[in-house]
Amino acid sequence: MDPRVAGPEQWLLMTQTLNSLVLFAILAINTAVTFLIAHAVIPSLVTTGDAPTSVGTIRRTLYFIFAVSFLVAGYAGSRALGQAITLIDQIYPRFVI
Repeated sequence: MDPRVAGPEQWLLMTQTLNSLVLFAILAINTAVTFLIAHAVIPSLVTTGDAPTSVGTIRRTLYFIFAVSFLVAGYAGSRALGQAITLIDQIYPRFVI
């Protein structure tokens, strides 16, 4: 199985796939950090008395950011996967026999 030469369309698709993967990684990190802060750090600080109870109101905002990041990360990941499959099909036309 010989790969085809990557033309300008394939290079553009490679760039878009890489951008989607980077966006997915950044959003996955953002999702994890906001969930950790909202679900573990803030309640722990309020319970131990190291932070005032008014800090607990920030949790709603962090949960909203978590939900949006989670949804957009899922979209970016599925888009990157779809683009990668398309790219492999264009470069290796007989990848799966």
